[in-house]
Amino acid sequence: MYHGGCIEFPPNSFTYPRLTSLSLHGYVLRTSHSFNNCQNLKTLKLSCILASDLGVFNSVLASCPSLEVLVLDISCFKESGPLKIDNKRLKLLQVLETKKIDGIQVSSTRLDSLAIGRLSCGKDDFVLRCPRLRFYRNVWLAGLCYNISQEEKNSGHEEFVVTTSDLFRYFPTASLSVSLDLMNPRQVERLRQVLNLWKFTMIELEILFTNNYSPREEGESPRNKFLEENNKDHPFPNAKFRVETVWMHNFSSSEEEFALASCLIRQGTVIKRMMIKSTSFPAWKKLEIETAVAKLQALIRKKEQWQLAIKCF
Repeated sequence: MYHGGCIEFPPNSFTYPRLTSLSLHGYVLRTSHSFNNCQNLKTLKLSCILASDLGVFNSVLASCPSLEVLVLDISCFKESGPLKIDNKRLKLLQVLETKKIDGIQVSSTRLDSLAIGRLSCGKDDFVLRCPRLRFYRNVWLAGLCYNISQEEKNSGHEEFVVTTSDLFRYFPTASLSVSLDLMNPRQVERLRQVLNLWKFTMIELEILFTNNYSPREEGESPRNKFLEENNKDHPFPNAKFRVETVWMHNFSSSEEEFALASCLIRQGTVIKRMMIKSTSFPAWKKLEIETAVAKLQALIRKKEQWQLAIKCF
């Protein structure tokens, strides 16, 4: 790690075959020559980095086509834009803060994790062309979007946990949008790990269920660890985690989804609202979901939860 100083790095400074990870803090970049042809760089973290103009940052990113992890806290001397992040291999992007950057354009077919801090551009100027990421809520306001991987060994998840911890130093109440397959115990456990990082009350948690449930045979035992633990009133993710509002998309009223929702209510995890989307389903299915919501409302028994609203939208 190189730390501090207004220094001119010689051309090709970081073009080493064995250099795969680079972290810079507190530098001024006048040109991108030191990043010429960084084909092997997989992780790049630029913290408190100032450039003469946005073209320098765009050239730096264009010179690193193999990036999988990118963390940015950057600014320019003068107003300019947009920042262009176009990388087919990029899996994790954290934009902690930008100054004097008018827009950001991100294009990646493999991006699973996005963390946004304080931006100098508006939501309309942040363009995402990343098909793996799906979210609807306030990820733009100090938030995180995470498509949990099903891979047994996933370095991207480990890096996401680390960068999420760093983000909370600046934005402790950040929101989270997550795509989740409840039938995959590995995904459930990874979500638990991420939520356990929160030491403050989360503003919003948006869950996009990705499951396709098949009918269960009579007498068949619970099919995943979460449902088994929930039957024992096991707190998820822990007994202290709190969130003001939970939004649920693709909620089909399945046993697994109902178990998660009821768990969050019974243990007092949700403080203000639980909103369940039903408008995307046909009328017969919408009726099932509304019945499930009524059952969830019946779980509110403690006086301190009487203000909790559980609704369809």
